[in-house]
Amino acid sequence: MNEKKSTLASVAKLAGVSIKTASRVVRRERNVSESTRSKVEDAIREVSYRPSIAARAAVGTRSYLIGLVFDNPNSDYIVDLLRGAIHQTREEGYHLIVEPMRSQDESMIHDLRRLIIQSNLDGVLLPPPICDSPDVLALLKEQETPYVKIASNESSNGGLSVGMDDVSAAATMTRHLADLGHTNIGFVQGREGTTTTSRRLEGFQNAMQERGLAIKSEYIYAGDYTFKAGLLAGEQFFKLATPPSAIFASNDEMAAGVTMAALRSGMSVPDDISIAGFDDSPISRMIWPPLTTIRQPIQAISQKAISLLINELRQIENDDSVATLPFDLITRRSTATYQVHTAHKKINH
Repeated sequence: MNEKKSTLASVAKLAGVSIKTASRVVRRERNVSESTRSKVEDAIREVSYRPSIAARAAVGTRSYLIGLVFDNPNSDYIVDLLRGAIHQTREEGYHLIVEPMRSQDESMIHDLRRLIIQSNLDGVLLPPPICDSPDVLALLKEQETPYVKIASNESSNGGLSVGMDDVSAAATMTRHLADLGHTNIGFVQGREGTTTTSRRLEGFQNAMQERGLAIKSEYIYAGDYTFKAGLLAGEQFFKLATPPSAIFASNDEMAAGVTMAALRSGMSVPDDISIAGFDDSPISRMIWPPLTTIRQPIQAISQKAISLLINELRQIENDDSVATLPFDLITRRSTATYQVHTAHKKINH
């Protein structure tokens, strides 16, 4: 026999409340006492009630749908972003719609407008670089659609934003390499035009100046957060008459590409060259040697972003409109002291 599907009425009856009160608990509205909320939640679990988005949307103005719009070539970053966002939307009783877009395409604004209208999105999550697009922000204001920016340029446009201190994180990694005795340090930048790219370069430059180390133009490579960019950066660095003794890439995928270039050049990591990345993505632990990196709490950042957005939708005041989450320096086997490099080069030559 087919088990009869539980309804909101059955939840209300079991909890001893009205259907309207049960609905308020399901929609996570504020004007419900804790004791009543507890009884309704117990009843929901007992009858295994699962409210449908369509049913909830039919009795109100919300769709219970959050959009995540992204343009980022780094698959590891996007996967972690999705994990956090999916987890938090489910916890909050919402669902996530994911839409990849290309910020360089002329049709992007048209496509985003169509997505917002056709899906009746309650709000939108904006990772970089889309989060800093004036056209995107203007469209969301026009459509009166709430949004939260991730790793945005907080000095412009205001609004809700979540990220980490990329400047301090990059400076921390650069100091780590300098503390190992490296003075010639190469840097691989991220994608042009993104806030994270400019901030990580700023952190690198700040730490180099702080330690009195020269910032050489030939040691700066314009990458784009892809493995191929790291590979090309490494090949260019290793052709120099005096290559850097350490290379700091703006993400782990590019650091993995630099590692490949080093191996192709017959160099040993970290004996001949120290390599560091950023993100602590899965690739940082999968390659050999595993990468020294900055652990960026990407899942936690997207969870916090969803939480801020839904508080906004529920008209719950957020404690901080700009949330900054902590980072960690993770040291692994891809970095070593400069003295070790020198010793090995003498042996090899």
